[in-house]
Amino acid sequence: MKQRGLFCVIFITSLICFSFSHAQVGRGRIGIGVSAAGNILKGDWKTTDPGYGLSADVSYSLGHNLGILGTLGFDSHGGKTKLEQPTLSNTYQGKLVVTYDILPLKKVDPFLFAGAGLLFYYPRYEDGAALIEGNDFTFNSGIGVDIFLNKSWSVIVMGEAVLTRNDKIDGFDDGSYYDAIARVSVGVRYNLFDKLSR
Repeated sequence: MKQRGLFCVIFITSLICFSFSHAQVGRGRIGIGVSAAGNILKGDWKTTDPGYGLSADVSYSLGHNLGILGTLGFDSHGGKTKLEQPTLSNTYQGKLVVTYDILPLKKVDPFLFAGAGLLFYYPRYEDGAALIEGNDFTFNSGIGVDIFLNKSWSVIVMGEAVLTRNDKIDGFDDGSYYDAIARVSVGVRYNLFDKLSR
């Protein structure tokens, strides 16, 4: 429940900051990036191990501090059931979020983001026996920072909360609240500047 509260705080903060976006910035910036991630799945397992993931993304600047970020990614999660059985769950997700740049056109640009996605999940026991599989819509929100190395290249760090609408991502529908994923990623992005350069 505490994690659910943290996710709600991130979401509300994102909405507040979006509502105060007034500064005029350049349009037409396109970025293409790849990232590696660490994650934790909140579900019905007795213990949860840190997981890992990979993703690729495309971003586009709309102006007025706003942008769009589309991502395709993979995450692997692990843990043990209440009977101490090792269990794995692989998830594949596509998402589309709106981003808000706090310090646009600076070398270090913090940003907020919120949006939605589609998640496919494939949990199984460690011996390969399949559990409940399926897909679900997600709500994604978080914070990040773009660190520009030069005009074209940047390092991007993001912290993200992924909220689902079911309790089966870990393979069990065990009566707890909806499953969720907390993710931290680090990646590189190549940026194209069409109308305004740094």
